[in-house]
Amino acid sequence: MSSRIRTTDTSASFCRLPILGFFALACWLNPLASGQEKSVAELAEMMEARVEATLKRYNALQESIAGEKVPIVQEINALENDTIELRARIRAMKSTEDQAIEQLRNQRLYARDLGTQNNYVSGLFTQYLNTFEGRLHIAEDQRFEETLIPLREAIELAGSGTKVAREKRTEAVELCLDRLDLISGGYRFQGKAIDASGEILNGEILVYGPVSYFRGENDDSVGLLNFRPGALEPALVRLEGDYGSSLRNYGDQGQFQLPLDASLGKAISLNQAKGSWQEHIEKGGPVGYAIIAMGGLALLLAGVKLIDFNALNVAIPSNLTSIAAAACEGDNEKAESEARSSRPWMADMLSEGAAHAKRDRELMEDHMMSVILRGKPRLERFLPWLSVTAAATPLMGLLGTVVGMIKTFTLITIFGSGDPKALSSGISEALVTTELGLVVAIPTLIIHGVLLRLAKRRISAMELSATEFSKIVSKLSNKEAA
Repeated sequence: MSSRIRTTDTSASFCRLPILGFFALACWLNPLASGQEKSVAELAEMMEARVEATLKRYNALQESIAGEKVPIVQEINALENDTIELRARIRAMKSTEDQAIEQLRNQRLYARDLGTQNNYVSGLFTQYLNTFEGRLHIAEDQRFEETLIPLREAIELAGSGTKVAREKRTEAVELCLDRLDLISGGYRFQGKAIDASGEILNGEILVYGPVSYFRGENDDSVGLLNFRPGALEPALVRLEGDYGSSLRNYGDQGQFQLPLDASLGKAISLNQAKGSWQEHIEKGGPVGYAIIAMGGLALLLAGVKLIDFNALNVAIPSNLTSIAAAACEGDNEKAESEARSSRPWMADMLSEGAAHAKRDRELMEDHMMSVILRGKPRLERFLPWLSVTAAATPLMGLLGTVVGMIKTFTLITIFGSGDPKALSSGISEALVTTELGLVVAIPTLIIHGVLLRLAKRRISAMELSATEFSKIVSKLSNKEAA
């Protein structure tokens, strides 16, 4: 920088010389232009005086510049040194800034990792606490809810990453571990239970592993405790007999055995909920009673049909030839006697055929066919009713289903969907009627098919017997004619 300043000052000094020369030349030419008023000598002296004066000023200016140059150079050097120092400080500060930025970046990454770890631990704790509460027996909620609920609320209010939340989590984990120690040997506490009638009972709750027992304070009510929808207290499944006695006397003296149900009381509840077949039918409502009535009538008619089939039982007789021979010979008494050895319906047909054996064959066959047609209505009676019953009862069951669903939706509109017992009547009617319709329809359809097959078999046997008898009579008549 200093070299650039010096060069500028020197060039400024030397630029003044051409200007002075030009000025002197102008002064010299000026008298010539104005008529050479002065002489050359005077002009020379004047010019020399001016030059000397100019040189003096020039020298004085150089001395002034030289006197001022040193402090300026010194100041410039000082400024250059300050600049170098400031640049060094800037580089140091920039390096420090880069280090601070790098440290800040590392701290942010570390804070993010800590946040991730904290969220992960919070998630694990929440999952653990939810699992713990899910594994608690419904009866144990009475003992642990007073402690767990405040802990949960404190954690939610403080935030998952706070010190308070960590302390509350530690307390919750310790509570869970204490519960494991208790459950390993069993423990008891005072609690409540609700019986089947809805009455709340006070008593002692005994917890052993996954099973909870209840012993009433003021009565002899003892049993297992299970979850009951819509109730805050556990439901009491009463134990009777030896099981109830062992539970009542447990802990009084010595050692006793507690009853254990592998289904945790569900088998007892299921057995109690089964009810009788009368109660099951009552769930179907009026449609269920109508289906049962149709089924009973179909069963009665099936019994009547069996009696009819027994009365109209037929078999192709083995003495067709002898009956036909007697009829062709005109011995009607013998033919009638042998025909009567068969079943009544077959005997009537053969008697009618034997009576008209001497007449036209077609007339004889018509008389025999008339006997078959007279017995056919009796053979097929009530079969259409069985068919109608087999087809109608499933539709009636469907009708009951629709009625039950309408009733269920009505109850949902009134009571909402939170109470299963309020909806059970409509759902039971919807399902039971379908069940009853199928229970009646399937056997009725099978019985109808069997009876129809038996009827066709008997009619076929009668028609075959009539055809064979006609053929034998025709053959014997042709022999006599020959």
